[in-house]
Amino acid sequence: MKATLNFDFDEPDDRMAHLRCFKSTDMALVLWDFLYNTVKIAEREIDEKKFDEYETLDYLMQRFKDLLDEHDINVNELIK
Repeated sequence: MKATLNFDFDEPDDRMAHLRCFKSTDMALVLWDFLYNTVKIAEREIDEKKFDEYETLDYLMQRFKDLLDEHDINVNELIK
């Protein structure tokens, strides 16, 4: 089975749709890494460092931002 996607790069909505398709694997990898690796690592680190709720939230948000950066994903480019 094959599928062909056509985008008109003169249309802003099509350009954005193309970028979303192009970045879909990277976005899936970020989500997978966050859900499976970050949670395991975070549980240990949060417990060892005795983070409070705010430190925990900051830690998780920073980890998520780092993963987005690692995969060159700029959410502001994907959602306008």
